[in-house]
Amino acid sequence: MHRFLAIFVVACGTLYAQAPRAEPVDSGLVADAANDLFTRGKNLYDAAQASTAADNRQAGFERAASILTGYLNEFPNHPNAEMAWWYLGNSYYQGGQVDDGKRCFHTLLNRYGKGKWAAAAAYTLAADHYNKTEYDLAAPLFERFADNTGKPEDRPRGHYFAATCYRMLGQDHDAISTYQKVLDDPAGSLFAPQAKLALGHLAAKAGKLADALAIYQQIIASPYQIKLRGEAALHAALTATKLEQPELTEKYLTIVMTTPGMEAFRLDAQTALMASHFASKDYAKVIGLWRESPLKAEGEKEATRQMLVARAYLRLQKPSDALSHFREVEHLVDAQHDLAFQASYYRLLCFFQIEGHHLPDQVDAFLELYQKKRADDPRIHTAMMMKAEALVADKKLPAAAKLYSEINAARVSDKNRPGLLYQRGWCLADAGEAQGAIRSLSEFISKYPGDVRLHSAIAKRASAYAASAEPAKALRDYDRLTAASTPAEFTSFGWLESARMRRSEGNLADMIVRYKGLLDNVKGLSPKLQAEANYWIGQGLAKTNAAKEAVDYLEKARDLRPDTYAKHAGLLLTLGYFAAQDFTHLAGELDLAIAGKYDADIPEQVLQWAGMQAYNADDFAAAARFLSLVANPQEPRETPKEVWRYLAKAHLETGDAAGALSAAANVLNVEDNPGWKADGLLDRGRALLALKRPADARSATDEALALLPQGRTKAGLLILSGDLKGLEKDLGGAAAEYTIVVEFHDDKDLKPLALSKLIAILNEQKDSAGAEKYRHQLQTEFPNWKAAKP
Repeated sequence: MHRFLAIFVVACGTLYAQAPRAEPVDSGLVADAANDLFTRGKNLYDAAQASTAADNRQAGFERAASILTGYLNEFPNHPNAEMAWWYLGNSYYQGGQVDDGKRCFHTLLNRYGKGKWAAAAAYTLAADHYNKTEYDLAAPLFERFADNTGKPEDRPRGHYFAATCYRMLGQDHDAISTYQKVLDDPAGSLFAPQAKLALGHLAAKAGKLADALAIYQQIIASPYQIKLRGEAALHAALTATKLEQPELTEKYLTIVMTTPGMEAFRLDAQTALMASHFASKDYAKVIGLWRESPLKAEGEKEATRQMLVARAYLRLQKPSDALSHFREVEHLVDAQHDLAFQASYYRLLCFFQIEGHHLPDQVDAFLELYQKKRADDPRIHTAMMMKAEALVADKKLPAAAKLYSEINAARVSDKNRPGLLYQRGWCLADAGEAQGAIRSLSEFISKYPGDVRLHSAIAKRASAYAASAEPAKALRDYDRLTAASTPAEFTSFGWLESARMRRSEGNLADMIVRYKGLLDNVKGLSPKLQAEANYWIGQGLAKTNAAKEAVDYLEKARDLRPDTYAKHAGLLLTLGYFAAQDFTHLAGELDLAIAGKYDADIPEQVLQWAGMQAYNADDFAAAARFLSLVANPQEPRETPKEVWRYLAKAHLETGDAAGALSAAANVLNVEDNPGWKADGLLDRGRALLALKRPADARSATDEALALLPQGRTKAGLLILSGDLKGLEKDLGGAAAEYTIVVEFHDDKDLKPLALSKLIAILNEQKDSAGAEKYRHQLQTEFPNWKAAKP
């Protein structure tokens, strides 16, 4: 527009280089030297103007200027002086002495002000300023021309160019009123179409799109010059697009594309049609129009077309196809042009969608080219976002965190800002920068409460609070996640992580509550999490003196994940059953501990008690197993005496004579009490007899009897002595020993044993009556007694 108008004004200026019609003073009757001198100068000017030879023209204008200067110096007040100033100024102007010419025109305007010669001078000066883009100086001069011209058709000319100057200056109000003068002028038909088109453009600029469209439609329907109508049709289409009237858009673009004489606008019309289809999201049509068209522009116009095609491919999720067009845009315009900047940015988006491996390098090149001059542009910060995300994907968290910290969230688009705050928070948290993560996630949570990532952000912030030793704030976030409306995965996270945090703090009561909340409120928990919750509930209960309540939880944990919790749950169950004095379950746990090889972690007090209970329950094998875990053969005195004592007896009852002999030896090594020492010798004697060492057994028996034991020990020794005499075939002596026990000891275990042995001896002595007598006594007194299996 600017270039077109400038050329037009020059053309008009050439027209006005012709002088207005001169009417010098009539000197036919009176001699007038002044008039003669003026006429001579004017004639020289006319001759120079008519000359076609450049040298003659130059010389002619110089001579005319010389004569006219002399005239004005000698006769400054002569009636022809006004027109003489114009001829002098134009002589200088045409002769190349532009500044001198302009000085003359200004003198004419200042001295005479109005009239056709002032109008001519104003126009020449206005055109000069206009062509130098000095629109603020040109505008009043064009208006002065319009106000003083003697030709009606020149008024609209002056007003049109004055209005155009105001438009160039952005003084739209003055431009509109001055264009309107052109339309209102009866003689304005030559400039009225252009003035009306300009008013349409100004209305569109002011956002009065409906008014602008109506003006363009008037021009299209008028018998104006075809090119002017073509321009109006193009802008009518663009305006209809903004008004979201696609039918009108297509109608007027079709007019441009098919009407002869409008060819100059067809490329722009096609571009506008492509833009219209893009705006209506018909991206395939955008690409189709470009492919089918033989038209090709240059520079910025072609770059605009290529940009539309590239963006259409990008919207169709075809980043590979878009790339070549974005590159073409960058080749068509200067690197710092906004289109090149946009193309470079969109090219990054293509790489981001295709694969991110080389994206950081691409972003670095983009930033090097544009960041300095466009530091606050949202696309600069979005590009940094893309690089940061690529670094995160490559697990380069420190570098990503550093880059995220350089991104100004306020400079990122509203669409991308939530993603920036969220991703930055996650990255900083994972990189160990908890405080930065908290700030970013807190801004995200407060500003975007409806975002689908809200619960994820709360969860990550809770972890960041926990990492920065702010447990109260972490718990508040965890508790937000346990609300009823929270998705299950985050509900699970809230219960689980808050329970773990309480566990690490040693707050067992609240830990138990939270693990129970996890089990009660989250369905479909994995076996791993179920096992964890059950174990720690059980552990907490066990440590808070609620061992009985802990049992079910601990057993559940062990059942779900035996590899993880068999030992730990087993140890807690062992302690719980011991505290409850529940020997049956305790024995089972101890056997599991032995099998699992973690029995060394069980307190000796538990093992000893279990061994004693097993012995008293006649479960001698269990007694031997449990007491053996307490016994220390290397340092016998470190083991309680009763452990050795009962271990020896358990071994005897299970047939482990060698084990019994060893245990009995340790008893005798540490025992000083005569009664208990006799008991130990009894066990030793029984073990030696079982090992077929009767002589040694006799020595142990005699030694024990010499200590004068009483009660059960005495009875046991008498039976052992009888057994030894029986082996020596001293049947009478054996019978005598057994008879003492039968007659004088009422031990429920030893008396029936002595009776059975006495019966056997009497049978061997062929004393049937005596044997029958004692058999009857055995059956009467001990009807359910059965001899132990050998």
